[in-house]
Amino acid sequence: MRCEGLFVAGIAHWLPAMMPVAEAVAAGAYDADEQARNDYASVTVAQAADAPPVMAVRAARIALDRASVPPGDITLLLHASFWFQGIDFWSAAPYIHNAVLPGNRRAPAIDISQMSNGSLGGVELAASYLAADPARRAALVTVADRFQLPGFDRWRSDVAGIVYGDGAAAIVLSRDGGFARLLAMVTVVDTRLENLYRGSQPFGVMSGEAGRPLDNRARRRAHLDDTGFQTVVEQTTAGLTEAVETALHESGVQRAGIARFVFPSVGLAGLSSRYLAPLGLDLSATTWHWGRRTGHVGAADQLSGLTELVDSGALEPGQRAVLIGIGAGFSWSCAVVEIDRRPGWLG
Repeated sequence: MRCEGLFVAGIAHWLPAMMPVAEAVAAGAYDADEQARNDYASVTVAQAADAPPVMAVRAARIALDRASVPPGDITLLLHASFWFQGIDFWSAAPYIHNAVLPGNRRAPAIDISQMSNGSLGGVELAASYLAADPARRAALVTVADRFQLPGFDRWRSDVAGIVYGDGAAAIVLSRDGGFARLLAMVTVVDTRLENLYRGSQPFGVMSGEAGRPLDNRARRRAHLDDTGFQTVVEQTTAGLTEAVETALHESGVQRAGIARFVFPSVGLAGLSSRYLAPLGLDLSATTWHWGRRTGHVGAADQLSGLTELVDSGALEPGQRAVLIGIGAGFSWSCAVVEIDRRPGWLG
């Protein structure tokens, strides 16, 4: 989808304190050999008061303030997550709406789940929602997760190449201008890979992870036993490259015209072999310097990475960035963003 007249008006993240990965290795919580391959420096670790919806509200308030968009102008709020938000039988999006859009009775508050691709899935839905009706002026997308025991072991619950950080991010899309333009947004799916995160686990009648750590490594082994590792590599590489190439084509931008690529904050070994090699990219073109400090913050990596690039001044007016999201299921989303001007909040 080529995006006409859609701008990034505000973007922000809210992250808790960073814990050195060396501490987890010394405590036996994280394998030293895995750390040698993945090269994480730290992960963000939430405190008891940092429930995901609370962190989302913090990020949303910063993004809205930066955007200078009145709460009444927001016509849609989407909240993305893929882990427990703090309360069963409850929706987080209305909580965030009530906190940051007081009195706004026209903006639907909707929870979405696209696993690690939730933020870009939300951006695409929000962009489509705004494009569908010129009277809709702005939309807010938030994302937040916290990965803690007993239900989730940030060091071992997922594959060996990923450790998880906690935090939130938010973005405001507007038809009335902003510091950057959203040029194109593309999503590719391959649901043959759905079983990669289900394995042989049967469907139940209640959460089976309520008192013990989730073990996604076992699920993946079950899928790989049936499908084969090389088939999965070929399918995931095809999805990634198709999403990126299509988004660049839709935006009318050549790959050489992209200053930075923002990937999920996976470990260095996986980033190099599964993302950089298929796309022919160098590590210096990515936000790995930032991702290795936060860990994989659920679906927030893309918005957090873009926030870091903007706030640090690493992206200058006229430069473009590609945000790449990958979510279990599987989906690959790619957004192309061009910086128009230095954001006002930078002074």
